Amino acid sequence: MSQGYRSLEALLHDAFWEAEDDGSEVRLMDSFLAERPGPALEIGAGSGRLMFPLLEAGREIEGLELSPDMLRLARDRAERQGLSPALHQGDMTDWKPARSYASLLAPAFTLQLASDPAATLRHWRSWLDPGAGLYLTIFLPLAELEGELPENEWYDDHEARLPDGRRARVRTRHRIDRKTRTLHREHRYRIDGGRPEMHESRQTLRWMEPADLPELLAGCGFRLERWFPDFDPDAAGWDPADRDFDGIVTCHALATEEKR
Repeated sequence: MSQGYRSLEALLHDAFWEAEDDGSEVRLMDSFLAERPGPALEIGAGSGRLMFPLLEAGREIEGLELSPDMLRLARDRAERQGLSPALHQGDMTDWKPARSYASLLAPAFTLQLASDPAATLRHWRSWLDPGAGLYLTIFLPLAELEGELPENEWYDDHEARLPDGRRARVRTRHRIDRKTRTLHREHRYRIDGGRPEMHESRQTLRWMEPADLPELLAGCGFRLERWFPDFDPDAAGWDPADRDFDGIVTCHALATEEKR
């Protein structure tokens, strides 16, 4: 079972991302789809932050999302933008599509919310014909692993100014289980101004070492075609064992002949 975003966690998700993101992943996903014509599916489409610009660019793309709160935000956004997206509610670990896809997009570390990433990748493979593409982004929590963020202590994680002028912020604390490669997070969301709004949530992320990705993908019915760090497809000679990067890894893979 994967994990859905609720309440303020859903409402503030895009505000925090957009405060730090320059749209680089949208551009990377668009380039990926330009080379792979046919229907695509974004897994964990949320409120359409990444999917809707691709629709507006003419890409044939649908969205899968677990959270009803996120889907409500997506439908509201689609109405404002004059879009009619195909949005599906379901869990990425067991959802069954009515069609096959030429490409799957799993940006923004979505796979790492699955309790069993390998089983989830094999399930995704069942949605594809041989030669279909997989765009996958994962992250290695270097700040937590290297002690830059102290374990079991609350810290200011993200802050953003909302369109109505109110300030939104989230505080986080975490616990690491190195044996199982799990990062357990607690979040406290708050909107200040007027009557304060608050929400608490928990989240478990599973990480994998970049060097393990080719074998993981191969065991789940995919062949790694290329990978690069920190949303930089021009990074030359990248060594996945090198810790001198921000921890973000993007993979392009192809579905192999045999479904696992």
